[in-house]
Amino acid sequence: MIYQFAPQVYPAAGAAGICIYDLQQKKLWHASPDTASLLRRACSVENPAFSPAESDLLRQMCDAGLLTESQTPAPWPDISALRQKPVIRQAWIELCTDCNLRCRHCYNEASGSGIRMSEADFQLVCQRLREAEIRDIQFIGGEPFRHPQLREILVSAAKQFHRIEIFTNGTLLNDEWCALLKSLGIRLALSVYSDQEAMHDAVTGVRGSHRAVMRTIKLLRQYEIPYRTAAIAMKGIESPASADVVRLSGRGSLHLLTPALLRKKLITKEHFAKPLDPARVQAAVSGNPCFARKIYIAADLTVYPCVMERRMQHGNLRNAPLSGLLRQEILQWNRDRIPSCSICEYRYACAPCLPDACTDDPAAKPYFCTYDAGKGIWNDPAAQIAAILGGTT
Repeated sequence: MIYQFAPQVYPAAGAAGICIYDLQQKKLWHASPDTASLLRRACSVENPAFSPAESDLLRQMCDAGLLTESQTPAPWPDISALRQKPVIRQAWIELCTDCNLRCRHCYNEASGSGIRMSEADFQLVCQRLREAEIRDIQFIGGEPFRHPQLREILVSAAKQFHRIEIFTNGTLLNDEWCALLKSLGIRLALSVYSDQEAMHDAVTGVRGSHRAVMRTIKLLRQYEIPYRTAAIAMKGIESPASADVVRLSGRGSLHLLTPALLRKKLITKEHFAKPLDPARVQAAVSGNPCFARKIYIAADLTVYPCVMERRMQHGNLRNAPLSGLLRQEILQWNRDRIPSCSICEYRYACAPCLPDACTDDPAAKPYFCTYDAGKGIWNDPAAQIAAILGGTT
């Protein structure tokens, strides 16, 4: 008897074992090096000799839908067969770096003054994006509503893109702005850090910012403008349950994390008990799940792979079309390119935020990963949290 892996089942080896990615049943299985050796023997040697325990294990794997019986040897499945070519679908456009707030975690470290994209530069950005067939954009800053030519920019953008969203702190809108947004079909994303006014204002550093964004939400509902809210969880703030834990980018720092918040970030064994998302696995095999789909265009027209990632860049749109600018090594920057992750069997089910880092090295292991891939052991979460937060207050 000889065996082969079932359709849509892919083994991925690590230094201390293998993971079996069952994309059909959306399950991730972990196996020891001894089991990996047994599987290679069972799938490549006709009529091999199995011990009773080995035969029992192979039957269990057949019953679980991971293996099927075969008459002839079949190639060991290569998970890299899932790889697809990266295609950029969305662009963040940083209209300015100045802001009227002083948020304690701001990825862009925005302040009262900064760089503003000229209207001429914006038109060049539009040309480059049209050439690349990108029709989904988000305006970001700083605070986009601080840009003096925003009205002209929005009117022009509405004629050139399918979906437009503005990410704003929501403090500068009025009826005139809402009437324009409604007429252009533009939606908004708002930062609302807490339901409690004092806590929201403590994050923004400006008293009255919570009242201002609440007035904006009332206006958006009145004008029936689609909007969503986003929050960041950090120390001392009662944020919504859906809030994203603060990331270490810009002003974001370990001082804004508590042990409980850091625990939410940790990559632990339990992290992989959730059902597999086949699309996310394929994205992780193909490249970086974010960098391969999006770009961030700064106010000076420098193109970065992400709104928070400044350690690498594609180049400047003034110098070349996007097709001649995009660097494949960035688009394809997945766990295989990080030495400590490339030996991890879990790497295609793991997609941590790359810019959320304590180091200037983008090839560093995520600081919140508790797995020692070289030894095949999981570190104690409490001990790792204590080590990470040691020395912070």
